[in-house]
Parts: sequence; structure tokens; C-alpha cells
Amino acid sequence: MSKKTVELSFPKLVLIIATTVFSFTSMSNAFYLMSYAAMPWYIVAGLLFFVPYALIVSEFTGNLGQYSGGLYSWIDHSLSQKAAFLTTFLWYSSYTIWLASLFMKLWIPLSILSFGQDLTTRTASFWHIPQIYWLGLGSCILVLIVVFLINKGFFTISRFMLLGGSLIALLFVVMAVSNLILLVNHHGQLSQPMQQHILLNSPNRDYQGLLGNLGFFIFGITAFGGLDTVASLVDRVGHNKRRFPFAILIAAILITVTYLAGIFLWGASANWAAIFTNQKVSLGNAMYFLMFNLGHQLGGVLGLSSAGTLILSQIFLRLTGLVLFWAYIGLIMTIAYAPLKSIITGTPKNFWPHFLTKENKQGIASHAVLGQGLLIIGLIWLVVFSNAHAVNLYNNLTLMTNVSRSIPYLIVAIAFIQFRKQQHDYQLIAPRYANLASGLVITTILSAISFSIILPLFKAHYLESMLLLIGPMIFSIIAVILYHHFNRQIELS
Repeated sequence: MSKKTVELSFPKLVLIIATTVFSFTSMSNAFYLMSYAAMPWYIVAGLLFFVPYALIVSEFTGNLGQYSGGLYSWIDHSLSQKAAFLTTFLWYSSYTIWLASLFMKLWIPLSILSFGQDLTTRTASFWHIPQIYWLGLGSCILVLIVVFLINKGFFTISRFMLLGGSLIALLFVVMAVSNLILLVNHHGQLSQPMQQHILLNSPNRDYQGLLGNLGFFIFGITAFGGLDTVASLVDRVGHNKRRFPFAILIAAILITVTYLAGIFLWGASANWAAIFTNQKVSLGNAMYFLMFNLGHQLGGVLGLSSAGTLILSQIFLRLTGLVLFWAYIGLIMTIAYAPLKSIITGTPKNFWPHFLTKENKQGIASHAVLGQGLLIIGLIWLVVFSNAHAVNLYNNLTLMTNVSRSIPYLIVAIAFIQFRKQQHDYQLIAPRYANLASGLVITTILSAISFSIILPLFKAHYLESMLLLIGPMIFSIIAVILYHHFNRQIELS
């Protein structure tokens, strides 16, 4: 993939980085899981993981931004080529399996936008064909559309990233302003009372006690994930790659503040017990309940009639569906391109078969993009067009990627220790704090991985715990086999 760049203004660059990492869904789910008790854990996750990791990524992009390999190049220059390939393959594998899930989830916000409710779980049939098959077919068509759009080049990808990011920013502004109006109208009184004990104890019974809080700590860390993905695109942003590290830091501050502000502001319109005792609420739809309720509360404050209030609630609900649909598209475009770009362009020349690395006029390895698309379609067929056993297999594959997605953060932090032993022009972290930054990230990720594996054991979910552990081992073995095979091919040629 040649370096076809796109000149992005600094504000657009910050917007893309911030909205790629920030998740409106994670913010809403945090309030659903913990209410205000989520805030201290987000602060801890931000200070111990996200801020030091953002500093580390900033230094890598500031010194190695000219390389196309992104995460691969960072580890290759710091540790070894083998470590770089193994890490990037784990990273790529987990995102590819997640992509199949995202294509299936894409229909939920589209259903909310079109019908005001999620119809994707219904067992209806059309032309005597079950609805799940139509959803699967539609998902496969979407995969091919995304393949086509990626092959149009990074300019097209960046447009979708900007559109998704802009809409997410708009949705947050709507949510924040509406809640502030309610807060002012109620003379500062929150629907969910702010009390000292609620900052330390979740009203959700599943997230109380040591195990519950540790479970949410893992959730808090994952809410800050994705920075390495967007940072891998630094070589494609034209002259602004020099300001990319600074953009990462500005985005990191914005993300952290936005998460905390959003969790607090939900309390202006939503009383936790009144909304979330509804058994229909889940992690998949909590934000829709919150936005519908926000419209209902705002309609009452504005003096609208019952019909007018219902219309406003539906507008808020469907706006959320619209934004989440395009946000998913932007996210899909990013993670379908960035990890593949890193693993293709970071590796040495002739490492992969020539047909996989051959570029089109837009500088995209179109055959590799198509191959990835066909792999994702295969995973979708596995889920939709097979029996329950295949569905369980896919769920198990997803479990296997959960830890695999965290390991690259760990390796990047370890690589940074070695990287700082070299002489570099761009040093954002003072020498005495460089190892501290790496140590914080390493400790946090190791703790999160350990908790992820151990916590299911307390619930007697032994298979889940085993899959979390086996997943990285299997992907690592595949990566080592591929690495030695392609290296042997290079030696023979």
C-alpha cells in the first residue's frame, strides 16, 4: 500500500482520533452498570492506563510516523520482527472476528431508525425465508460494499470516519444540552441523587462487591481501547503527521472528560431505579432507553402535550439509531483497513505472496481487502446459515479474541521500554517517567487480563475462562507457523 495521503486539518484530526476511541454506547452502559460509581473507575482507568498509553503512542507516532506499518513498525524497531508479526497478527485476528459481529449489529440501529424499535430478534419470515437469513444476506452485501469503498482509497475511508465522528459529537451535544436544560429547570436537582455512598457502590446488584467492581474495571479499560488502530494511520494524514502526537494528547483529554461528563449528565434525566429495573434493558439497548427517556423528560419541561412529548422521544430515539448506524460504518471502515494495512505494509517486502500485496491506483492492496471480506462473510455464514452448534462456535471464537485484543497494548508498553533506550528526536515523556508510563500500562493490562480469566471461575464458567486463555495461545501458534513459513519462502527465493 503506497503512501496516498489526505490533508486533514488539525481539528478534524482530533475529531477522528477522539470519536474512534470514544464510545457513546460505553458511556451509556457505564451509567447502566454502575450509575455514578462508574466515574471513579473511569478516572482510575484513565490515569493508570489511557493517559500513559496515549503518551506512549504519541512518542511512537512522533518518531516512526513515516513508516506505514503502524503498530507493527513500533514493535519491529523496539523488539524484533518476530515479536512484531506475532503481536500484529493477534491484533488483526481479534479485530477481524469482531468485524463479523459488527456487521450483524449494524441492523439494530437501522431498525431503531426505521421503526423506532429493534426488530432484528423477531422470528418473522419473508417469502417463507426466516428473517435471520435475510439479515445474514444483508450483512454479506454490506461487507462487499465496504470492500468496494476501502478500495476507493484512504480519502473515502477518512470521509466516513469524519462523518461518523461528527455525528457522534452531535449526539453527545444533544444529550448534554438536553440534560443541562433539565438540570437548570430543576434548579440543579438530579433525577439520580448524587450522594457520597453512590460514588462507591453501584445500585446494580451484579456489580457490587469486589468481583463486581473488578469486572467493571475491565469494562472501563476496554472503553478506552482503539487508540493504536487510529494511530496506525499516521502516515496517511499528509503534513499533519508532525502534529499527530499532539492531536492524540488533545483527543485523550477530550475522551476522558467526555466520559466523566456524560456519566454525570445522565443523572439529570434518568433515575436509575425507575429505568433500569425494566427487565427489557440490556447492554445492547440501554442507550436507547436513556435517550427515549431524555426526550420524554425534556418534552415535559418544554410544556409539550402527551403526543408532542412522544414525538420528541421518538426523534431522540431515532436520532440515536441514525448516529449509531453511521458510527458503526465509520468504525467498520477504520478497523477493516488499519490492522490489515499494518500487517501487510509493516512486514518485509516479499513476506506475503505478491498477489496479496499488489496495490491498485489508490494505493490499496485490493486482493488482501477482498480476501479479508470473504473471511468475514464466511464467519457470518457460520453464524446465520448453520445450526445452534455453529452459533456457539462463533460465540466461543469471540471469547477467544477478548484477551487477544488486550495483549497488543501490553507488548506496545514493553516495546516502549526498549524503544526509549535508543536515541530519538521526539521525546514527550521525561526520561525518569518513561519506565513509569510503561509500568502503569503493563500492570493495568496484566491485571485486567488476569481478572478476565479468573472472574468466570468464581461463577463456575470454566469453559469461558479456558477459552479466554486458549485463544491467544492458538492465534500465537498460527502466527509463528505463518512467520516461519513465509520467512522460509523468502530464503528459498
